[in-house]
Amino acid sequence: MADQRVALTRQVKDANDIVAVVGNYLHLTPAGASFKAICPFHQDHRPSLDVDPRRQRYRCWACGAFGDVFSFVMGYEKVDFLEARAILARRVGISLDDDDRSALDGRIRLLEAMRWAANHYQQVLLDSELAQGARLYLGERKLAGPIVRQFGLGYAPAMGDWLVKLARSERIDPATLKEIGLIAERKEQSGYYDRFRDRIMFPIRDTRGQTVGFGGRILPDSPYASRGPKYYNSAETPLFSKSELIYGLDHARQAGAAEGYLAVVEGYTDVLMAHQMGVPQVVATMGTALNLRHINQLRRFVPRVVLVFDADAGGMTGVDRALEIFISQDVELKIATLPDGMDPCDLLVAHGADPFKKALQESVDALDFKMNRLLSKEDDSIESTRRVVDAILGILALTPEVTGQSGRVKQELLITRIAHRLRLREETIWARLGELKDARRQREARLAEGAPVDPHGSASTITRSAGQSGGPAPMLERQLLEILLAEPSLVGIAAAQLPLEEMTHPGLRRLLEGLYALHAEGETPDLDALRPRLNHPALATKALELQDVGRTVNDRNAWLTRILAAFTERRTVQTKRQLRDQLAHTTDHQQALDLLKAVQARSKGTDSSSPRAT
Repeated sequence: MADQRVALTRQVKDANDIVAVVGNYLHLTPAGASFKAICPFHQDHRPSLDVDPRRQRYRCWACGAFGDVFSFVMGYEKVDFLEARAILARRVGISLDDDDRSALDGRIRLLEAMRWAANHYQQVLLDSELAQGARLYLGERKLAGPIVRQFGLGYAPAMGDWLVKLARSERIDPATLKEIGLIAERKEQSGYYDRFRDRIMFPIRDTRGQTVGFGGRILPDSPYASRGPKYYNSAETPLFSKSELIYGLDHARQAGAAEGYLAVVEGYTDVLMAHQMGVPQVVATMGTALNLRHINQLRRFVPRVVLVFDADAGGMTGVDRALEIFISQDVELKIATLPDGMDPCDLLVAHGADPFKKALQESVDALDFKMNRLLSKEDDSIESTRRVVDAILGILALTPEVTGQSGRVKQELLITRIAHRLRLREETIWARLGELKDARRQREARLAEGAPVDPHGSASTITRSAGQSGGPAPMLERQLLEILLAEPSLVGIAAAQLPLEEMTHPGLRRLLEGLYALHAEGETPDLDALRPRLNHPALATKALELQDVGRTVNDRNAWLTRILAAFTERRTVQTKRQLRDQLAHTTDHQQALDLLKAVQARSKGTDSSSPRAT
């Protein structure tokens, strides 16, 4: 069965030319031996995506997106590897195996159940006597019928088994509704109950307009109002992740592209009222702070994000967190401030669209906004200036290390602006930033017992691929994977000589572990066989890059020999260091002699060869 799955992966990949597949999603133009397109993975203003038919790879020279035909479908469609393989198999008429059918059909089944529930919730809101209180509430909030229909609002009746009974009457499997978080099993008796009761239902959709979850607002006079939160989102499901989804993005993205930005507010009704009043470039997060996943979603459509600021302590914390993330991202952040005590919906209802539009147009760069707030609370004393410097640089110190020329330019511009504003030398600012970063690293190392912690949880680097942070991959370990991924026949040689425990980098160790396992099971240990087991987009992309580098090496057998010799040398050096440490601390004369002999023996056996430098 495993061999059949690997064969299917290869068959699907061979049958799906990357130019044809990408061309189904994007407009491609010839550029020499390759093709160019606007990159869908960032806000691209000129064609930065290069599609290479010879290597069957794509690469964006602006944002770094890279991969093969599977990677592209996974990234564009937001699906996992099995779903991407199923989509590509159906595209060329290849028969699916059970895993692929269950992956694709399972997702379709869940989406259909969501659509079914959304339709019935909306039908109740629009037509049923059960929803009189809900319609009255929406009327009081000045939300009219067209916007209610456009966003698909509905109502979940107050009785505890309304959806359960409806599903039974229409032969909908309750297990499916449980899987998407709409019903739950009773603990003390058999059967199910509705999770949403007496709530206005806000369908939450992905960027393609498919309902993947719900947000429910309890009616103010509901008997359940004191027993639960005002807003209640769907539970985490295979379709719904509140830390990734952005409410209203399916409706706002075109307007955002036209305006050049998207405005992020806090509530569902803020979004609805903004769209109703003619400001459609407005979205909201799912009751969570703006995070890196949200930003990666937004930057696909716009180069600038305007965070609508709630002028309280909590709002200020949100600004700091957003600024921390945006400093390291290729997207601009601005802050719009509304009159004290008013949220966007209140402002729009009371004063119309003009004041809200003005606030968005007059939004301030996030760094300037932060400095303005700090300076307004301080005097011109030396100590006050020092506090402002540390507050600003403390945010910069939390950001990941910048990579690439664009990131370095952005950081230098930030430092220049801070120095100019605070009338300090740039060298002084750089030095203090370095001190704060060192202090942060030391603090995190202590908290993690010696292992650095990534504060943002970015999935974009191999460092995090095993749920840990290991820093840059050691060159020797990276070269080993380059050779083995390019030449699977050499995996057996490596497995016989190199224990898995000698790999210090967690992501590379996971790749090598997969290759060793395939070899032990008698399968060809290549990337096609490894990839379904990984089902990890970032790690699979890194594996493709390593494989491409390895294929540029001519005599791979000789390189593997040198790499394994270098691992032996590294092992010897580590052992000698441990022996010397023991020798330095021992007080026993005989033990000291034994340790000295061991060090000398290790020194005679050291192999000085080393693989190439890259």
